[in-house]
Amino acid sequence: MKQGGKLAGGNPERGRVENDFYATHPDSVKALLAREEIIYPAIEPACGEGHISKLLDSYKTKSFDLIDRGFGNPNTDFLTIDFVGEYATVITNPPFNLFTEFLEKALKIATHKVILFGKLQALEGQKRASFIEKTPLRTVYVFKKRQQPLRDGKETDDNGKKLSSTMAFAWFVWEKGYEGKPQIEWL
Repeated sequence: MKQGGKLAGGNPERGRVENDFYATHPDSVKALLAREEIIYPAIEPACGEGHISKLLDSYKTKSFDLIDRGFGNPNTDFLTIDFVGEYATVITNPPFNLFTEFLEKALKIATHKVILFGKLQALEGQKRASFIEKTPLRTVYVFKKRQQPLRDGKETDDNGKKLSSTMAFAWFVWEKGYEGKPQIEWL
């Protein structure tokens, strides 16, 4: 085993999931929705199997994904398509390696809010941190209890064992027109 792999939050023995599919647990979404209002119409551009979208108003939310996982509109690349119409909120759990790219695009599209689920370490890194510092990041909701994204959309491994994580996750909320310093809140 690679030294330090588990400390960094990964498990080298399992490897990465194809297309970085680590779905948002419904409990993580419910915790956000108890504190944050979704302004409609909304889009969920990395909907996977609908773990976030299914908890939103389905008549006012457009869901799509690059990969066909049986939910939303498949084969839609959020980063390359042009959007017609106005969307008040962009909410999603983007692939971590595309966190900044999803944020940049979402900030161009959303008329009110951008809400991203991601690793707390998204705030690190010189390039990403320098970019985020110039955005209207309003609130970072840090989970008191470690959240477990659903590896390949599942709560358990192939042996039925519940998955666990050593990584810290948060919801990041940007609000158009917000000019204050980011606030930290706990869920």
